[in-house]
Amino acid sequence: MSTPQSPGLTPRLLPDSVDSRLFVELASYAADLLEASAAIDLAFRSRADDGPLDDATGFLIGYAAMAYCRTYFPSKVRRPMTDYVSIPTEHGAVHALITDYRNRRVAHSHSQLASTFAVIVLDANGSPRPGVFGLTTSQVLPPEVLDAWAELITVLSDRLGELQNEVEARLNAVIAATDREEIRRWPAGPAVSAQFSTDFTARDSRSRYPDTWTEFWSRDD
Repeated sequence: MSTPQSPGLTPRLLPDSVDSRLFVELASYAADLLEASAAIDLAFRSRADDGPLDDATGFLIGYAAMAYCRTYFPSKVRRPMTDYVSIPTEHGAVHALITDYRNRRVAHSHSQLASTFAVIVLDANGSPRPGVFGLTTSQVLPPEVLDAWAELITVLSDRLGELQNEVEARLNAVIAATDREEIRRWPAGPAVSAQFSTDFTARDSRSRYPDTWTEFWSRDD
């Protein structure tokens, strides 16, 4: 983790409050949508690439679907994004399609979009060659769906940005009314703990207003 700094400027972590938590939630949705948007953009570029990147198209689209859907799927540490911004009616069909794509194609293997067949090969005389092969065919999202999805992400990102600005204005008002000495005593950032990569885990849940961060280091670093 790194915190942007400029000469003479030092960060301070805002105290926990209703608006601080709301700002963190909105910013975290925006970060997920940004990841989804970047993956979609790379998927478009990969389709125009005749090199190795062309093989990454399906993986990029799959990651975009996961990043997008985690903004509104159930979570123990934040509310769904859709509690704050609604899916526009005109984008409802593509939203539902991406949800199904994530559930039935990316996160689970239910969809006919990816099917595996048992295949043998015949020689020139029509006789079967030894061996049975697994042939997997897969279909990624068509370009027109990606276009519509990218447009939806832009709409949602803009609406989140408007809400963030409103919350930021309220936080700035509180900061302006707070004694400067008190502000200087606020922590310079989250408390950082270091662990070895052999202890790496994804099972630890963050709090609703995080104030700690764990860095995992390789013993060779």
